[in-house]
Amino acid sequence: MKGRNMLKFQTLCRSAIVIWIWNGFSALGAVYHSDGSVASVQGLQNQVLNGDTITIPAGTFTWRASVTISKSITLQGAGVGQSIIKDAVNGTPLIQVGLVANKLTRITGIEFQDGGRANNEVGVLQFVGSNTNGSRLRMDHCKVNDLNGMVVADTVIGVMDHNTFIRATKNGSSIVIYDNNWNGRTNGDGSWADTTQFGSDRFLFLEDNVFQNNGDDQPGITDAYAGARFVVRHNQIFDRTVQTHGTETTGRPRGARAVEVYNNTFTGSDRNRFLGGMRSGILLFHDNTISGYWTGSTEFTLQCYRAVDTFTPWGGADGTNQWDINSGPFYSGTASAGGNHTVSVSGSPWTSNQWVGYTIKRDAGGSPGFGEILSNTKNTITFSSGLFGNLNFTPGNTFKIYKVKQAIDQPGRARGSLITGNPPVRPAAWNDQVTEPCYAWNNISGGTQQVGFGRGNLVIRPGEHYFNNTPMPGYTPYVYPHPLVMSR
Repeated sequence: MKGRNMLKFQTLCRSAIVIWIWNGFSALGAVYHSDGSVASVQGLQNQVLNGDTITIPAGTFTWRASVTISKSITLQGAGVGQSIIKDAVNGTPLIQVGLVANKLTRITGIEFQDGGRANNEVGVLQFVGSNTNGSRLRMDHCKVNDLNGMVVADTVIGVMDHNTFIRATKNGSSIVIYDNNWNGRTNGDGSWADTTQFGSDRFLFLEDNVFQNNGDDQPGITDAYAGARFVVRHNQIFDRTVQTHGTETTGRPRGARAVEVYNNTFTGSDRNRFLGGMRSGILLFHDNTISGYWTGSTEFTLQCYRAVDTFTPWGGADGTNQWDINSGPFYSGTASAGGNHTVSVSGSPWTSNQWVGYTIKRDAGGSPGFGEILSNTKNTITFSSGLFGNLNFTPGNTFKIYKVKQAIDQPGRARGSLITGNPPVRPAAWNDQVTEPCYAWNNISGGTQQVGFGRGNLVIRPGEHYFNNTPMPGYTPYVYPHPLVMSR
């Protein structure tokens, strides 16, 4: 008996054969005991079969090289505080997992600590899957303790449950989620073109975790882009927020697509009023219990960054951009004076606040070259600040006023024809996205305040793009606990 057969025979002699039951399928899996080193774990991974288990013993192990998992194994530690892996890898993930078609991969019972990683430019734990091939992930009963890097999930269907994520002095967001390859496309384009599917299993679920913040600020438990779809439910969240990116600062990859946040407990220490920010797509926010987030002004903010600034390759929502739905110009004028976020014209051509929610665009261009109109008098317009620069006027500058009816991928919009290419190519039917509002209901702060959405930009309109204190019609949350939590 040689090689793998000998290894398997020896393992079976000292370990029980375990039975996995998942979605009605069962398989025999052998248990292999590593010594906790990189070489041992990687060597066993290279020899085992789908459905097998590799254990990590109690002890502290510093890994200076990556482990790649390409089979649907269970990597099982002795428990948090018992099996500790210190991350001393640079330039590559500590553990990189490629999920297997029609199989479940599981990481359980391990504490991950920083071991000297020099930068946080890559995911420390990185999972890559597919929404079409039946692959699944479960990461459970682990502790991610102030790593210098994130947990990254790309196009992953499954659940992360009963983990503890601690942020102290190093990286901000704990989990970065994107669905870059949804439906076999890239940049999240496939996710944006697909239906939303709230209440289904077509998400990565963050469930029954603890998100602790031992630092001074209020970092996100998540960041997300490239068509990300995820659910945050039944978690304990301390001085942290739920964050996403939109179709803007990440470049060609699009923004987050669909998010559910419910039945969580948010506990703050009076640091600010924000529970999170949604910068694109659709959000359901309901049945959360909140305290210590500036009760009385607590909100989950909806923002469209392109309404106030320009981003490559999408440009800005300035009222003329062909990625958006626009109308106008409604007025052309010449500046008689300019001030701090204001421009004035001669005479008294306007009625008070007739241009609120419209866009002013300077003919001379520049960056950002436009801004949302916040208010106006008979002859003076006050407009918004940009994120990275401000529109300004000098006497003699000419301008026009437009209306952005719908901005690409803004909060409360979804679907549309499939975009392809890099730089992106506009489909013939564009912009054919549809309005799917965000809904907030039954979120209680301080025992009294109903918490809903605040809008960071006027292009996001109440009663159209979002509804506060209103359950989503016909919506039922996905079964809880997640069925994968019951897998053993």
